[in-house]
Amino acid sequence: MENPLLASIDDAFMRFCWFSLPPSARARILSRAGKTTWLFGAGASHHYDLNRFGVPVPLASGFFEAFNRLPTSQGFGAHIGPLISFLEHYRGIAPDRVAAWNENIENFMTSIESKLEEFKAKKRGRRLSAKNFGDVWSYATVFNNMNFVFANVLNESQNGASTSLYHMLLETCGPNDSFITFNWDTLLDRALGDSGGWTPQNGYGVSFASVLEGTWKKKISGKPQYKTNWKLLKLHGSVNWLVPYLGVNFESLKYVSIVPESDRVFLYWHSSLPYPTHHGRWRGGYVPTCYGYYPPNIPGRLFNRAEISAGPGRVFVSHTLRLFSPFAESSDPGVPSSPLLITPVRQKKYEMYASTIGSVWKQAAENLQTADRIVIVGYSFPPTDVRALGLLRAALSKRRGDIELEVVAPGVQDILGRIGDNTLSMAKRVTPFDMKFEQYLEHVSSRIPATMKDAAAQSKEVQDWLKTLLGLSLTTAEQRQALHQTGRRRK
Repeated sequence: MENPLLASIDDAFMRFCWFSLPPSARARILSRAGKTTWLFGAGASHHYDLNRFGVPVPLASGFFEAFNRLPTSQGFGAHIGPLISFLEHYRGIAPDRVAAWNENIENFMTSIESKLEEFKAKKRGRRLSAKNFGDVWSYATVFNNMNFVFANVLNESQNGASTSLYHMLLETCGPNDSFITFNWDTLLDRALGDSGGWTPQNGYGVSFASVLEGTWKKKISGKPQYKTNWKLLKLHGSVNWLVPYLGVNFESLKYVSIVPESDRVFLYWHSSLPYPTHHGRWRGGYVPTCYGYYPPNIPGRLFNRAEISAGPGRVFVSHTLRLFSPFAESSDPGVPSSPLLITPVRQKKYEMYASTIGSVWKQAAENLQTADRIVIVGYSFPPTDVRALGLLRAALSKRRGDIELEVVAPGVQDILGRIGDNTLSMAKRVTPFDMKFEQYLEHVSSRIPATMKDAAAQSKEVQDWLKTLLGLSLTTAEQRQALHQTGRRRK
C-alpha cells in the first residue's frame, strides 16, 4: 500500500529533495539500481560552448569551422604552417581562403593516411623520385602536425567552466554505472572529478607511469569522498594522455615514437604554473586537463638512460628558425610529448601502446556484457569504426534478451540502420530517442520524483528526512502567510 504522506508530496518537491541530497547519499540510494553502461560519441560533448569564444566542442563535420574561430588558427600560439602549406599545394586553397574552407576531419585524415600507405607501397625496395619524395615529406609533415592541431582545437573549445551536461547526468547515475567514450575531450573527466566519487588515479582503467598535477608525481593527490565503481574508459585515447613524441618517420613512413622502447602512458591533470615544454612555449590560462598547443615535456628521469640516448653512431641535433621569437628560445628539459589520440584509421599505428589500449577495450567489453542497460548518446557508428559495432554486438549476443538498449541522437533511425536489425534483435528492448543530449536529460529528470519516493518507501532514514524537509517547508509557508496577514492588518 502506498504511503499517504509520500503520495501527497508533489513531484516538484521530490525533485528539489533529490538535488538537495549530498552526492554520497544519492549514490547510496542508487546502490541497488541496475547497472547502466553509458557509451558516448562526439554528439554528447557538442553542447559545450563555455570557452571565451562561444565555439562548441566540434563534431567531425565542423572541426575546421571551429579551428578557424579559435586561437589555434590565429597568431603564433600554435604551429599550423604544415597544414596551411598542404592545403595550398594539394587542395588548391590559398592561405587567405582557409577561413572559408571546411571538410570532415575524419575524411581529411583518412585521405592523408591512404596517401601515405600508397607512398609506402611505392617505396618498398625502390628509391622514390624527387617529386614523390617531396609529396612524402608534405603528407608526413601534415599528418604529424594534425595530431597537435586536433588536440589544440579540443583544448581551446573545452577551455572554460567545468559545468556541462555530464554534471547533470552524474546526478542520476548509480555507483555501479560505467562510462565508455570515443571522445578525446575531457569534459566527462572533469565532471567525474567534480563529483567527488571518482579519481583519475585509477578511474580510467589505465596504469599511468606518472601524473602531472602541479608537479610530476607517482600518484595524484587526494581520494574520492565516497565510494563508487565508476570507470571512464576512453577507447580512442585522450588529449590529456601523454606519450613521448609520436610521428611519421620520413624514411620508413611508419608511425614511431621518439622513445621507441617505451610503452608507458603519462597523465596530465593540471598545472597553474609554467612547466617545461617544446622550446619553452608554455601558455597559461587553461583549466585542468587542458593545455596550450604544446603539451608538457615528460621528465627524462622517468625513463631509463638507454631509452632516451642516441643509438650507436648517432647524435641528436636540434635547429630552430627564429620565427616564433626574435631571440633564442629556451631549451626546456625533458622529452617532448604527444597526446595519445587514436582514430579509427590509425588503429594499426599504435602497436607500442597495444597493451594499454587493449586493456581499455577489454574492460569496455566486460562492462557492456555485465550491464542491465546500455545507453548510447551521440555516437553515430561511422563505417570506419567497425570495432565499435563489434563491441556492442558481442555484448548483446552474450546476454541475448537480457540487456535494454537506448540510443540517443538526432536522426536516430539512421544510426539504428547502421547498427542493423540482427544486432538490435538481440536486445531485451530497444528504445530510440530522436533528440539531443539535453532533451534526453530532461526525460531522465522526469523519473527523479519516482526514484525519490521509492527510496523513501524502502528506507526509514530517507522517509524521516523527507518528513523533516516537508515540515520545515510547510512551517515556513505558514509563517510567511501569517506575516503577510499581520502586515495587512497593520495597514
